[in-house]
Amino acid sequence: METFNCQPLLDRLTLVMVRTGALREFCKRDTPLGKIRYLLEAQVLFEGDYRISIREELENLLGVLYERCADHGKCEAAAVQAKTRGSKAYMKKQDSEALRCYNECLQLAPPASPTLPLAYANRSAVLVQMARYKDALCDLDRAESVGYPLSLRHKVFIRRAKCHAALGQITQAREALQLLRHLDLTPECREKCEKEASEIESSLINPPSPPHQPTHAAKDTLVVPDLVCGESTSVKYMTSAFEMRENEKFGRHVVAVEDVGRGSVVFTEKPYAVLLLPDLLTSHCLTCLAPAPLPLPCGGCRDVVYCSEECRVEGMQGCHHYECRLLHLLSSVGIAHLALRILLVAGWNTYAKIRDEKIDKGRVAGTGDGGGYNGAGRGGAEGRYRAVYHLMPHLGSCSPEDQLQYCLASIILAKTLSDKTAFLTHGGGVGWSVDSLAAALMRHVAQLVSNAHAITRVERVAAEGQGSLGKRLEEVQQRRVASAIYPTASLMNHSCKPNIINSFIGDMLVIRTIEDVKAGDQIFNCYGPHYCRQTREERQEALKQQYFFTCKCPPCTQPQYMRKEAVWNGIQCESCGGVASWVGGDENGGEEDLERSGGDPERGGEERRSALFCIHCHKLQGPSAFLSQVTAKVSSLLEAGDAALKRGDAGQAVELFRAGVGAGAGVYQRGSATMVRLRDRFAAALAAHGEYVECCDEVRECVGLTETRYGPHSVELAHELLKFTDVLALAAAACENPAKYDEELKAVRKRVDGIFTLNYGPQWKVYLATE
Repeated sequence: METFNCQPLLDRLTLVMVRTGALREFCKRDTPLGKIRYLLEAQVLFEGDYRISIREELENLLGVLYERCADHGKCEAAAVQAKTRGSKAYMKKQDSEALRCYNECLQLAPPASPTLPLAYANRSAVLVQMARYKDALCDLDRAESVGYPLSLRHKVFIRRAKCHAALGQITQAREALQLLRHLDLTPECREKCEKEASEIESSLINPPSPPHQPTHAAKDTLVVPDLVCGESTSVKYMTSAFEMRENEKFGRHVVAVEDVGRGSVVFTEKPYAVLLLPDLLTSHCLTCLAPAPLPLPCGGCRDVVYCSEECRVEGMQGCHHYECRLLHLLSSVGIAHLALRILLVAGWNTYAKIRDEKIDKGRVAGTGDGGGYNGAGRGGAEGRYRAVYHLMPHLGSCSPEDQLQYCLASIILAKTLSDKTAFLTHGGGVGWSVDSLAAALMRHVAQLVSNAHAITRVERVAAEGQGSLGKRLEEVQQRRVASAIYPTASLMNHSCKPNIINSFIGDMLVIRTIEDVKAGDQIFNCYGPHYCRQTREERQEALKQQYFFTCKCPPCTQPQYMRKEAVWNGIQCESCGGVASWVGGDENGGEEDLERSGGDPERGGEERRSALFCIHCHKLQGPSAFLSQVTAKVSSLLEAGDAALKRGDAGQAVELFRAGVGAGAGVYQRGSATMVRLRDRFAAALAAHGEYVECCDEVRECVGLTETRYGPHSVELAHELLKFTDVLALAAAACENPAKYDEELKAVRKRVDGIFTLNYGPQWKVYLATE
């Protein structure tokens, strides 16, 4: 989908409001509705004589975007062109390109188009060519269901028989051939069909073993686990071993009322509303978020796809009923679009009821009369929205500029919904207007800044130059696929050292404990800044900016964590050999300054200079010329080694990284990020060069450093151990006495299984898509 970004206009209007002083007038309005109405009426005099109407600026933008709506509908001519390109690619056996073109054709073809059944049938032919027989059979069924021409039905039966035969389904193959023989065909066509049928019949006498047919959607194989101790009767989606509490110090929070062991499932929550990222709309299912390698199109627009007919029906009955052909516009305001989804799910009547509801004194915000939260008890749909409505918006803590942008985005969404959909009519229309709709949206936009969850999937990215080992020797990344709102999970407070871990099955949030929890312990999530990945200063700044609080968790207040942090980013003190850290600049600023200045600390510029403070001898000193030269040399060797590995010169990379490790060992702390990266790249180069025994030594070192930093039960350690299993297997295959690696390999695999089971459950291989 072609995307459009409203941010430049929002930034320009914000600048105008700041320079003219209108922002001060905006801030005097103390409610979202008052701020919205001020903007809709504001006439701002800019640079003396240029009058700007905020309403007109936004309406001009919407006018441009409304004109583009037609470009997001169906188009028969474009569908035919895509189909023609697909047929040409198919004839050249360019299967991936043919598949892409037929997918595009399906998205473009109108619902009653004669091109639609032909596109499904043609896509099935590509799938047969790719040996994806089960998928081909699905497309053949779809082709027939949307009116595949009777004159071409023989092609369907021939292809269906081929697929069943290839899958070893003898009875179904013969049934398809029997139906073929009952068709009224021309003599020429019958002769050709009989020839193909005879070939298929011959293959059925000694059928081959059916090929492996991959399952594409994780939802088909992953099972949502049960909550330990069952579900709470008062808080939906949470274990009964936990309890929601509220006090002045912690606000609403979650506390254990029973002991819960490490690895227990304590939350399994469906989101109230979810928003797939715009760049994934044509590759992932809009409803369940699963990859859609054989997408089913929306009947009204070309912007979204589904993975199944069930998801397509659910999507059209849900939010997409209002958003069809408008996604290019709604997504232009970023995360604010999710605020609209929340309101579409709730509806006006529910919103108005919860908004006007009086909260009894002593009743926890977000709970119903019976104390149920998020639909627990008799809460139902109203209870679920009540939990969302009472999430903290922090509007009073937001900067005036942020509040202004939330308002502008909300007006754009409200005006679009009013102009282009029947949502207001469906909501009853009583007391409803664009400004009240925008005010409702603004509340939810502000909530999302602090409460939205990123739905992620685990992906591996192999480094170049590693050959067959690249499948394992790589970085594991969490790829964001969607944003969602989970009211129950939002009850947990933050810690930079959480005692739970999140994972996702589709849009279902599954939360497990990663340490033993005792009755009375508070349950902490990590809002992003983690003590193993960011410095205390970075974490504190991020949490203040986005969540408006100062974190006082153990890693942010206790000296032992600060000492660990110093080692991870540390240099060896030139006076006593202790741990010295850069101070007086950005984190790693001193090291970066030295690299930029070519080893000369005087060339870095006044603002770039840093000093080293030793936590052992307490000396504060500038970097010596020797330290400057070595850090610059290490940086240069690391960069050159990566370049050599990328171009496939593993031998040269080995020598460069070996020199880098040797030089770095004299100045960096053993557990510093620089040394860990050097050793990891050195191991990759050794593996690519076939030096598996030495590679084992380096990976062992990396495993030890990873465990020291992230802990013995961490996902990071498990992924490092997963690399180690492949290296050990290759080392065993390359040596004369492979048995000496057997016990270690067995122990490492057992450890991998234990850690991943703890973090992701017994289905971790499916979750991580590993064989």
